[in-house]
Amino acid sequence: MLLKDKVVMVSGVGPGLGIKLAMEAAREGARAVAIGARDKARLLEAQQRILALTHTCEVLCVPTDITDVEACQRFAANTLEHFGRIDALINSAFSHGGFQSVEEGDNAPLREALEVNLLGSLNMSRAVLAPMRTQGAGAIVMINTLGVRKPYQGGAAYAASKSALAATVRYLATEQAVHGLRVNGLACGWMWGEPVQALVRQTATARGVSEEQVRAELSAGIPGGRMRTDDECARAALFLASDYASAINGAQLDANGGEMMC
Repeated sequence: MLLKDKVVMVSGVGPGLGIKLAMEAAREGARAVAIGARDKARLLEAQQRILALTHTCEVLCVPTDITDVEACQRFAANTLEHFGRIDALINSAFSHGGFQSVEEGDNAPLREALEVNLLGSLNMSRAVLAPMRTQGAGAIVMINTLGVRKPYQGGAAYAASKSALAATVRYLATEQAVHGLRVNGLACGWMWGEPVQALVRQTATARGVSEEQVRAELSAGIPGGRMRTDDECARAALFLASDYASAINGAQLDANGGEMMC
């Protein structure tokens, strides 16, 4: 099991990748999963789904807005108080920041994306550094996007914030390596799960085409034409958090089925 007896924190637990990260961590032997999101109801639903999978993993729910420094510190402190250590943090919370083009003059979507995707992830990461350094070990994984290197319509604000996050991964990894910590990123493409399924339905209805056509169009750039699931991407992130990835630091792993190869 990848995460046997580990304590794993996951931010941004919602209907997509976030819940799958928590569930797969439990499936991979974590002794405890601490989950955070703004919506308490989502956390309680996630807790039920995890406990339905296994009763050997404890679940701690901490409502958390990662743009609030004190909330992030409270999330980490509660995890440490309950479980005595923090082995891994997966930063999954995000905001797309709207779907504007670069030339549009409103910077509000970009500020929102930066506040959550960059600064929020930094808030959460800083909150776990001290306990991880005390342990002499720990792993942080930042969920990133293929959109950083492959532009798509309306993705400018999101990709800009994630580009900044990718650079931060390299700096944080360099700074914290002396303390035994690793920091990596995971660049996901389109992931077949609830959020993308909803997008496909909405797009198909708006365009008057079939859902199969929309899904095929989104998958067209992937060798073999198969969009990976959010379960698969979650497992890739958890590999980076595990001891099996002990030689990997400051890297960004592609989890997009080969849509981008470099």
